[in-house]
Amino acid sequence: MPVVLEEEIPTLLKEAENIGVKLTFKEYGEYNGVKLYKWIIEGWCPFYKGKCTTHEKKPLSCKMYPLVLNLKTGEIYLSEKCLWVQINGPKPLDHFPGEKNALKKLVIKLKIR
Repeated sequence: MPVVLEEEIPTLLKEAENIGVKLTFKEYGEYNGVKLYKWIIEGWCPFYKGKCTTHEKKPLSCKMYPLVLNLKTGEIYLSEKCLWVQINGPKPLDHFPGEKNALKKLVIKLKIR
């Protein structure tokens, strides 16, 4: 269940409407004044059809995956749930330039120092 910014929800809802899917979000909390929501996905992501069909519009949490930011500790780690990571093993963050860029945008948005 990815955590999404409140401002990302309208885009996701519009994309879901285009393909006739209903999305569910649950309030997760707030971080430095930014409202966060859990995107409740049962099964596979509705936008995944062999590849992401909303690639340019997907939320930052999806863009930065398999990088994960622990908001409580500030720790950044690779998700062990990611099949690529399971097969290829852990790699340094520099191995994920696009994902690292998305993470940087999230850190700026959340005003993490």
